[in-house]
Amino acid sequence: MSAKFVVAVAFVIERNGEILMLRRSPDKDHAPGAWETGSGRVEYGEGAEGAVRREVLEETGLQVEIKAPVATFHFYRGADREEAIGMTFWCRYVAGELVTSAEHDLARWVSPAEAGSLVGSPGESAAIELVAKLAQRAP
Repeated sequence: MSAKFVVAVAFVIERNGEILMLRRSPDKDHAPGAWETGSGRVEYGEGAEGAVRREVLEETGLQVEIKAPVATFHFYRGADREEAIGMTFWCRYVAGELVTSAEHDLARWVSPAEAGSLVGSPGESAAIELVAKLAQRAP
């Protein structure tokens, strides 16, 4: 039997030791009002890193350097419980002015500890912690 999955990417954007957190709009079908680092679907014909760059720009207006993949995850999305697999990427802020899209109603830069406390998923919290550690060591 063959399974069909939604493929998603997530991103953890760091800048000068801080992590960008986004609050999902209250009208979203999946996790309305929840804080996240950012995520989106991989579109047909698109690679994971291309999806990260596109989603970051669409959701935040920022340009980033993709440093490395830091996690993989599996979840069931929304009321329809679509099965999804995904990859989380460490991104470093490069340029741009922070703006929110219709997907989020608030965005702010916070410490890694605060970022980890805002998210509801242990996997997302672990990815934030790993990015913070890697960022401390990276030039």
